[in-house]
Amino acid sequence: MLAHTLRVTARSALARPAIVARRGFVVPTAARKADAVQSIYLQALKDYKPKPESASAAEGVVKKWAAPAAPAVPETVDAAELAAYKASAVEVEGQEPAAGGVVAAKEEDWFEEEVAFAEEEPKH
Repeated sequence: MLAHTLRVTARSALARPAIVARRGFVVPTAARKADAVQSIYLQALKDYKPKPESASAAEGVVKKWAAPAAPAVPETVDAAELAAYKASAVEVEGQEPAAGGVVAAKEEDWFEEEVAFAEEEPKH
């Protein structure tokens, strides 16, 4: 009986044409219509013509341009003062000047706390 049903179904499928389902894209008419306020606004923008300004309208608003004054010549330094500055030793905070103007770096032990911590006996 199953074979008979399959044959009948197959024959009926061949006898009638195949139906093709198509989906159409439908846009509501309200969305297609432009907004009334937007259309009025755009029309007003297109119709706007600014009034031309005259050249004399900016007289009270704009300041007249004037070239800046020439800068003053700086004071000159004496050659003796310059030589003394170059010969002076550099002073660094926290360091004392060594003999001959050479500064010796102060040696610091950064691991003192760790050494003291390692020497303590563990307390259990």
